[in-house]
Amino acid sequence: MPSPRKVASNFTWLGKYLSLAFTLPASVAAGYVLGALGDRWLHHSWLRALGIALGMAAGLFQVFRELARDSYRSRRP
Repeated sequence: MPSPRKVASNFTWLGKYLSLAFTLPASVAAGYVLGALGDRWLHHSWLRALGIALGMAAGLFQVFRELARDSYRSRRP
């Protein structure tokens, strides 16, 4: 039977990478909503596409930042 510490470590790992899996879709959805609100307010249809693109860029930036931080921590003695 695995030790409780090992099980907790596995759940921590699972939670961390599942949150990364939801980061990109959540940021794209937030960008879409903000772009749609800007579109409705300013009557420019390109704001919705801009919101999606900015949300995607922000999500990718966050995912790469988390992965780089994890890689740095695993290399450190």
